[in-house]
Amino acid sequence: MTEDGKPLGLVRRKTLEAQWWWAYGKQRASADWRLRGAKSVGAQPTILGRPKVDATDLWIGDHFKIWSGHRLTLVTGWGRITIGDRVFINSGVVVMSVLEVTIGNDVAIANEAYIMDSDSHGVEGRPVKNAPVRIGDGSWIGARAIILPGVTIGKRCLVAAGAVVSRDVPDDTLVAGNPARVVRELVYPEGVTRAWYDG
Repeated sequence: MTEDGKPLGLVRRKTLEAQWWWAYGKQRASADWRLRGAKSVGAQPTILGRPKVDATDLWIGDHFKIWSGHRLTLVTGWGRITIGDRVFINSGVVVMSVLEVTIGNDVAIANEAYIMDSDSHGVEGRPVKNAPVRIGDGSWIGARAIILPGVTIGKRCLVAAGAVVSRDVPDDTLVAGNPARVVRELVYPEGVTRAWYDG
């Protein structure tokens, strides 16, 4: 018992609840501040750390989460970036658009993945390649994967860690390698809408 007669367990529980609400409030306040330049932000965005989000034509859905820890997370560019509902962007990810990047609903992007719709410079005298990138609903982009300009990734796809995706990926497939190739079809139980699972 404590001095006020309450069981110690209750005091601890109330302390933990207060700490949780304080941390959550800080994350929400950080989201409001760091996403202030977006054209539209849905309900309950959450930010952990200090990502740099300075894209000038950014549209974000509900329940967006972005983390920035040991590496800077960057969402930038003057092209349109559209992010769906329940999207998670992990630490060190770079999303850059000069034309258009579209990320569907329920997408998870693991640490240090790189998504860009432009080569930024030509090679062998050829012009710069600028082409839209699209990531379908429920897909999971693995750690340090690279998505190149002009690529469309289908729904519920899994892009393996370190993959370099230079061509379109069909729905419900696992791709890996450099250049990324289809490893196998993904078969989901009834009702599963995304490649990643967090319990």
